[in-house]
Amino acid sequence: MHFQPVQGFTRKRLSDVVSDQIKKLISDGTLMPGDRLPAERDLATRLQVSRPSLREALIRLEADGYIETSGRGGFTVVDVTAPIISKPLAELLIQNPRTSADILELRQGLESISTAYAAERATESDLLKIRAAFEELKGCAESEDRTNLAELDAAFHLAIADATHNIALAHVMHGIHTLIREGMRQYHRLIDYDDAMERQLMLQHQEIFDAVVTRDATKARKAAERHLRYVRQLYEEDASRGD
Repeated sequence: MHFQPVQGFTRKRLSDVVSDQIKKLISDGTLMPGDRLPAERDLATRLQVSRPSLREALIRLEADGYIETSGRGGFTVVDVTAPIISKPLAELLIQNPRTSADILELRQGLESISTAYAAERATESDLLKIRAAFEELKGCAESEDRTNLAELDAAFHLAIADATHNIALAHVMHGIHTLIREGMRQYHRLIDYDDAMERQLMLQHQEIFDAVVTRDATKARKAAERHLRYVRQLYEEDASRGD
């Protein structure tokens, strides 16, 4: 992480300089939602500030909603866009068949853009995260227990969004994460984890993954569009059976 030593001659309070630096790393996408900050001792060393000054900055950042205490100790970056769509609202939207189609249209637009940008801009570190997310998704899809499939499906697409290095796009994708996850749960339930359909979905994810890691932006965009068209077709077929 790109933490810079704080200059001792600054006229601002050290804690203000520290908090401003961390805010900047969040705003430019260097620190993403869910990222853990280094341990307090390590971070104080990197910034070359005292631990009391660092602690004051962290307390203020937590109070302002930029970071939160992690269950394992330390701090993680908060998803500042998450409150845009609450879980109860997401569930109400998902229950409306017409809204489900609207959400899929939104996803198709956002994800076709994000896969193309990720193919062009992903760093080696980004590609490692995308690969790890893909391997977890693939492992779950090939196992007998697929209860976490929707969460891993969403995590794969969010890893791609993070690799765009477009902070607005990445934060919007994280902000609608609840909608994305609930929508994925619905379509996996819709096909009742049918082996043939799950294999088809996995092949589509494989195409997206391959295009991103080979940095083929055109192929990545087309793969994402094919994937979302297929999912929309599943919804439409289910809706027509219900009429």
